[in-house]
Amino acid sequence: MSKTRILVVDDSPLIRQVLIDMLSAEADLEVVGVAKDGVEAIGKARELKPDLITLDVEMPKMTGLDALISIMAERPVPVVMVSTRTSVGATATIQALERGAIDFVCKPRAGSAAALREVQQELVTKIRHAKTASVGNKFHAPVRAAQPRKSTDKVVLIASSTGGPRALTCLFETLPKDWNVPLLIVQHMPAGFTTSLAARLDRIGTVPCREASEGDQLKPGEALLAPGGLHMKVGNDDRITLFDGPTLHGVKPAADHLFESAAQRFGTKCVAAVLTGMGKDGAAGSLAIKKLGGAVFGEAESTCTVYGMPRAAKEIGAVAAEFPIHEIGHALVAAVAGRVNRAA
Repeated sequence: MSKTRILVVDDSPLIRQVLIDMLSAEADLEVVGVAKDGVEAIGKARELKPDLITLDVEMPKMTGLDALISIMAERPVPVVMVSTRTSVGATATIQALERGAIDFVCKPRAGSAAALREVQQELVTKIRHAKTASVGNKFHAPVRAAQPRKSTDKVVLIASSTGGPRALTCLFETLPKDWNVPLLIVQHMPAGFTTSLAARLDRIGTVPCREASEGDQLKPGEALLAPGGLHMKVGNDDRITLFDGPTLHGVKPAADHLFESAAQRFGTKCVAAVLTGMGKDGAAGSLAIKKLGGAVFGEAESTCTVYGMPRAAKEIGAVAAEFPIHEIGHALVAAVAGRVNRAA
């Protein structure tokens, strides 16, 4: 069995060694080189041609984001960002995900052995998925969808995971200027990072977006993003409920909680899309939406970073049609207007 050859990039000698130890413990992974800053990372990537790179976000001489842009331009390779839990780190990480990084993990903190094992498990899992992810997918230039012709009492739901920030950016760039339905989003991310993602989506799109808070009222034309580390549901009073329950499918927030609650509340007026991501979150919720008369679309494999969640929803018969990410917005607008395009 050939091993995945990994280049580890971090300015901290301690973190470099921790990452090396974590990866070297796996039989299918091999650390073939290390770099302490972005400039060195570019040279090592060129020299070693690794299968995958773990890349620190904040470094001297050249940031991880700048190094990523250079590496992806020269020889696209799966990259997993390694970030601090700071607002600066979160903002830079979101930008890196939009520029082609596959996924990210938070830097391990000094603490218990159990905490380090948890980080190791997350890192190794994401590396194994990133190894087979689609790198350097070129999205078509987004074309803004026509606006809904009339006000509606429908709701639109989005589920995304690995590759989600980039997909969501494309989606927001295609939504019409006068989008007039509530838009609820679950993106698998830890606390703090969703705040930065919501701010980013708010800036680049025409639909206002913010991180959801307990008791928020659903409003036409506003997007709410589930906060990292909390599940999100919709109540019968059209208000947001946040709760800190167990992970579902290993994630929190989980789209299934949102989808199933919205299906019960809105029935035929529920429209959803399952975007790129590993695992099966959103599949059960999508089936609940379909059974109650709503419409669900999936992102086509051709634009997915990881074709996992859309595949899972499709395989259980929950998806009406699949579209590349630059066409999802158009499909949502059509469904809101009562026209469901079932041509994949």
